Amino acid sequence: MQKIFTILLALLFTGSGLTFAQKQSKTIQIDGKSQHYQLIGIENRKLGQPLIIIESDLGGNLESWHRVISELPENTPVFAYDRAGNGQSEAFDEIPTPANRTKQLKSLLDKLNLAPPYILVGHGWGGILIKDFALAHLEDIEAMIYLDPTDRSTSKEKMIAIFDRDGMEGEKIATDYFRMRREGFQNAPAGVRAEAQVLLDFSEGKTPNSKLYDFPEVPSVIFVGGKHVGYMENPMSASLGMDYQEILNVLQKNRIADFTEQILAIKNSELVLISDYIHYLHLQEPEKVGSAILSKYYGKPSEKIAVASEKYSAEEFEEYLDGLLSYFPEEKLTEAIINMHGYDQLRRDKPDHALVLFRHNLARFPESANVYDSMGDGLVALGKTKDAVPYFEKAVELGEVSKHRDLGLFKKNLANAKEEK
Repeated sequence: MQKIFTILLALLFTGSGLTFAQKQSKTIQIDGKSQHYQLIGIENRKLGQPLIIIESDLGGNLESWHRVISELPENTPVFAYDRAGNGQSEAFDEIPTPANRTKQLKSLLDKLNLAPPYILVGHGWGGILIKDFALAHLEDIEAMIYLDPTDRSTSKEKMIAIFDRDGMEGEKIATDYFRMRREGFQNAPAGVRAEAQVLLDFSEGKTPNSKLYDFPEVPSVIFVGGKHVGYMENPMSASLGMDYQEILNVLQKNRIADFTEQILAIKNSELVLISDYIHYLHLQEPEKVGSAILSKYYGKPSEKIAVASEKYSAEEFEEYLDGLLSYFPEEKLTEAIINMHGYDQLRRDKPDHALVLFRHNLARFPESANVYDSMGDGLVALGKTKDAVPYFEKAVELGEVSKHRDLGLFKKNLANAKEEK
C-alpha cells in the first residue's frame, strides 16, 4: 500500500498542479476547523448556472484536479476541496461516514453561499460520497460524473459470490483481500486512515447501506476501464497461488456488467469504457473527463429551458435566459429551439413566459420574419392585439423580402389582428 501512496503523490504534484491550486485556494472555518477549498468561475455565475463540485478519492485532494479544471471554459463555476482530515483541511471529531461527509459538504456550500444546481464529480470513494449527497438533495442535482467509482463488486459479499461462481475460493480470496487492504492503511495519515476504516467497514458489510451502490436517476457519466491495473505487485499470490492482477481483472469484468445494466436505466447517461485503464483518470485522461463534464454542464438546452420555465417566475425566467445565453454555446440555442419553447409556454397558458422567449429571439435574430410573427402571437395571447399589429406587419415585410414559406400565414395573422383591434 505504501507503493500506492508513493505513486499517487508523484502523480498529484507533477507539473504545475500544486502551484495552480495554491494560487487560487483558500481556507474557511467550519465549526472551528479550517477547511481548504478552491473556487473558480464564481464571480459572474448566473441564475441557474450549474456549479461543478469535485469529490476526490480516498486520500485525494484538490491539487490533483488542475488538469481537468484547465479543460473547462474560463468562467465555468467549479468548487474543489479537501475533505476534513485530508490534504490541508482539519479533521472533525465525528466519524467520516458518507452521511457526515454530506453534512460537512452542505455546511461548506451554505457558508460560501453556493446555491444549486450542482453537477457532482466523484472519483473512487468520492463516487459513494456524491451518491449520498445526491440522495439527500436530489432536487439540487443536475448531473453526476463518476470516475472508477467504488461499486458493489468490491463489496465482500459480492466478491465471494463472484469467485465462488467461477470455481475459486471466494471466502478465502475476499478475506485475504480485505485483510491486505486494512494492513496497507496502517501507516497512512490519520485522516486517510479514518476514512479508509469507514470505506472498508462499508465494503465488508459492517455498516450496510446498499442503496449507495445504486446510481441515482440523474443524468450521469461513468468512466471505467476494460482492464484494472493494480499498483501492488502480486501481494496475494503467495497465500492464494493466484496473481493479484488476475483477481482485479475478474472483478473488473463484473463491474463493467453492473455499470452497464445500471446506466442503461438512467435517462441521458453514458458509460465511457477505456481499454488502457488506470485508476487516476482525471490525471491521465483530463481531456475526456473535462469533455464529459461539459456534456452535462451544457446538457440539452430544450430540457434546461423547460425545467426553468416551471421553476421560475416570468421575471426570474428572463434573468435565467439572459444568463444562459451568456455562457452557453450560441449554436446550441437556435432560433427554432427558443421559438418552439415560446409556443409551448402559450399552450401551457403561460404567455408571460412565452413573451420572454420571443423577446430573446427578437434581440438575437432581428432580420428573421418568423420571430416578429411569434412576438405578435404572444401579445395576442396576452390580450394585447393592438400592440401585436406592428410585429405582424414587420413579419410580412421581412417575409416578402425573403420569400418566406409562411408568408401567407403572416398575412393572415396581420389581417386577423387588424380586425380584432
